[in-house]
Amino acid sequence: MRLSFASFFITIVLFAVSCDNVENLLNGTEDGKITAKEKLDDVLRTARTDFSADAMLAAIYGREVNTNGEIDLLQTNSFNAFVYIMQSDVQQSNEFYVPVFGTGPVKSPVNFNTMLSFVKNATAKNIMSAVFGTLSTSSINPAANYSDSPEALELLFGRNDVDNFRTINPTSRIDMFLVPSKSIDSISIVNSADWIVNFYGDNTSLVLWINSASGEVKNIAEL
Repeated sequence: MRLSFASFFITIVLFAVSCDNVENLLNGTEDGKITAKEKLDDVLRTARTDFSADAMLAAIYGREVNTNGEIDLLQTNSFNAFVYIMQSDVQQSNEFYVPVFGTGPVKSPVNFNTMLSFVKNATAKNIMSAVFGTLSTSSINPAANYSDSPEALELLFGRNDVDNFRTINPTSRIDMFLVPSKSIDSISIVNSADWIVNFYGDNTSLVLWINSASGEVKNIAEL
């Protein structure tokens, strides 16, 4: 039986506390904050060993990132995480990994249904579901030059729609998705990678797509 996300998260925390870095954890000398791109090489090495030798990055999912575009691997009171979705042409499937503080990445129980559950706008959810449906057979070009999570969020803060949403929903959270450009823009000439950011409260979402080719920001619900 697959672990629930809560059980999985508790296991990861206990493992981290029992690792060789425990002294650093207690002294506060190690920082568990990471951006989306920081652990990518580690995940690729792991996936090519225990998933498929041809594994490539298909997408990155950032759950409950902070306003700096980071998650904290040492944070125990929320389920923040960067989940790396790997793709294999040989397997024609995806595998999901998360980095762990003080050790290598591990497979994650988070899946596309988990990610979609936090998109509270029906139109945006349908579009995101279609994007996810392409990821078993598509990946991000390894040579693509794309922004890290902090730079992506920086483009959005200060926009009227974002400021208004966060004012009306003061406890809203932020999820981020890095996906192949062609998965959302079928006429894209270069298969780079685009960020999609979901600002969400209990019942509503503002989901914005940053087009890497044009730099334009669009509300996915209005596509």
